[in-house]
Amino acid sequence: MSEDEKLLKEAKKLPWEDRLFHKNWKVRNDANIDLAALCGSISDPKDPRLREFGRFFKKTVADSNVPVQEKALDALIAFLKAADADVGRYAKEVCEAVVAKCLIRRPKTVEKAQMVLLLWVELEAIEAFLDAMEKAIKNKAAKAIVPAIDVMFQALSEFGIKIVPPKRVLKMLPELFDHQDQNVRASSKGLMLELCRWIGKDPVKSILFEKLRDTMVLLFYFVIFPFLPFLHHVNMMADLLFSKKKELEAELVIVSGTAKPT
Repeated sequence: MSEDEKLLKEAKKLPWEDRLFHKNWKVRNDANIDLAALCGSISDPKDPRLREFGRFFKKTVADSNVPVQEKALDALIAFLKAADADVGRYAKEVCEAVVAKCLIRRPKTVEKAQMVLLLWVELEAIEAFLDAMEKAIKNKAAKAIVPAIDVMFQALSEFGIKIVPPKRVLKMLPELFDHQDQNVRASSKGLMLELCRWIGKDPVKSILFEKLRDTMVLLFYFVIFPFLPFLHHVNMMADLLFSKKKELEAELVIVSGTAKPT
């Protein structure tokens, strides 16, 4: 028996907490594999072991070792599939950890993180989900924002506006459309169109164009002052804003005749 095998064998005798947060990554990895298997075997959502495990995930999904982190997400997915809405007490801290630590990883990790977030929505932890999304779109890394937009799109598409309040998602659109990264702006169009299908284009058009109007008022404030040395820059910005307005109008026309989902 190798030293690693001896270590893992001895580690299995330890409490879950000691295994999951062990200094050796192989022990942590093995613990998450075992935890996923155990959660997958639980058929009663009221099983007291689920309440015991819930407190671990805030830290396990933030593991700095990517393979271990993925196994932690596997364990969390199995946990959420076995649980019911009673585990919602852990939703806020776990969603925030997933958003902060998992959305900037490799694609496989991101995919599992998105599945976790959707499972929380399924368990009616919608407030925790949307709170996490509001934090996610402020991430300095654009590659972390795109998966957040995508998971909001999936949540709306799969669960509808009776589960996902459209107003909170709607309020995020202007910030996303103003983002400097083109991938974020492109992903935002898909989310916008999904909102249009559920609530119609007028509320979406209203909040997006209100943002443009606010910017135009600011431009007007500068233009009315004489001897403005950078007037040509203002004119360029105005042209850009009108161009963006036309682009948004074109996007909204696409869904003008689309029936709302039932």
